[in-house]
Amino acid sequence: MAGLWQQPCYLGQGRVLALLHLICLLSPATGALPWDNTGGSSPLEQFEVVKGNFSRTFLHVGYHKIAEIPAGACNISIQETKKSQNYLALLSQRGVSIINGNWLINRPGIYVALGTYLTYRRPNEIRSRNGESITAPGPLTEDLHVYLIYQQPFPTVQYEYSMPLNRYLAPEPGTPSAVLPLGE
Repeated sequence: MAGLWQQPCYLGQGRVLALLHLICLLSPATGALPWDNTGGSSPLEQFEVVKGNFSRTFLHVGYHKIAEIPAGACNISIQETKKSQNYLALLSQRGVSIINGNWLINRPGIYVALGTYLTYRRPNEIRSRNGESITAPGPLTEDLHVYLIYQQPFPTVQYEYSMPLNRYLAPEPGTPSAVLPLGE
């Protein structure tokens, strides 16, 4: 009987450890916790959230560019607002197909590309009203081009991603990227 009682406690401890791990990931480099006002700005304030919406009544059948998500983007979410016969497609900056390119429709799943993994979901239940979605934690190593393969009228796609606000700042002196090789 003691084994059954200990199992829920063990699960609770796992949740607490997961929460502490998340807090550590979100903590600034100063060691201050996110709710500590003396440690500087919150890690969430160091990002700019970019949102967009693609909506058209009618288009020609084929690929139509929705958005270009820049390198460095995190927390990427691309979502069809309702189920349709249209498909989302992704290409790299160099034109390499990642998902649903070259008129080939890929299976839902996890795809590794551009320095992150992309989760492609396509509801296949008859009753489902949710459309396709693609999510990725990022950061992207190069620009990501988002397309819609248009086959059905009234497509609507929403996308969102976060960009670090300090992406254009020069590295601090003494960091490895700022050190020049000797002998030049």
